[in-house]
Amino acid sequence: MKAARPLLALACLSLLSGCVAALLPLAAMGTIGKTQIDRRAAKRDLISAGAVDLNPVTEGTVAATETSAKNITDYTGQGGDFDLAETDDKQLSDKDYLSRFFKPVNPQKPMPYADFTRYALAQSARFEAGEGVKSAVLVPRVALEKPETINCAGKPLAVLIDLDDQAHDDWANSEILYRQNGLAEALNELRAAKISVIWLSDAPAGVSERISATLKDAGLSASEADDFLFLDRGGDDRKQARRWDAARTYCIVAMAGDKRADFDELYDYLRHPDGAVTLEHMYGAGW
Repeated sequence: MKAARPLLALACLSLLSGCVAALLPLAAMGTIGKTQIDRRAAKRDLISAGAVDLNPVTEGTVAATETSAKNITDYTGQGGDFDLAETDDKQLSDKDYLSRFFKPVNPQKPMPYADFTRYALAQSARFEAGEGVKSAVLVPRVALEKPETINCAGKPLAVLIDLDDQAHDDWANSEILYRQNGLAEALNELRAAKISVIWLSDAPAGVSERISATLKDAGLSASEADDFLFLDRGGDDRKQARRWDAARTYCIVAMAGDKRADFDELYDYLRHPDGAVTLEHMYGAGW
């Protein structure tokens, strides 16, 4: 994939229509071999850091959380104010309504998540073989002349998916998440390989159950899976801090997002467009 091509998109509604690929990290600093992994400890640590464990959502959860969401007036994290507006679908037939959100797998079309899944599974295979596995998350204060990734020693594997769509602020309005060709199947393949899924968003933690229900209705969450939702924790929290917290407890072997800053916030602070040229070859293998 050439850097000149549009950035990969992954999120609800239109964001899910983009192609997602895995991030190929740079430095051996982030490599691990197969070691004794304590998945329970990693799960506990990530939840302690503020992530939400995506357990099955029961009926009525969406209605209950809509009420709680209305009580949220503001929060001071990176994402700014977050509103869950209502969508008027009364004029649509049932068929038209469902067609807006649901698309079955079409084997005749390319799977947009194939590269993302293939790379993550390859990392899992390397791990099972006792070979080195690289983290996809850059270390804090990374030196661009010699970029390094966060150490993965002793951590279970995971992928990090950014849910926020810059073009559509209301992606969380619907209880049914738009299902892009092959995404649910790709996530199931990752889970079968003991790769957890961590969803990242600037939405406030108060709407976590609403988003959890949305993911469940779309078939993007699974019971008994170590999947997580990592939302804004308030105060001066920012997405990059949550990205690092996730990488401290899990080896993030692949990331997906719709803009460069979804991989590291350094892209938001570059004085020159070519300031991170040493990271460009990552796009050829992933971003």
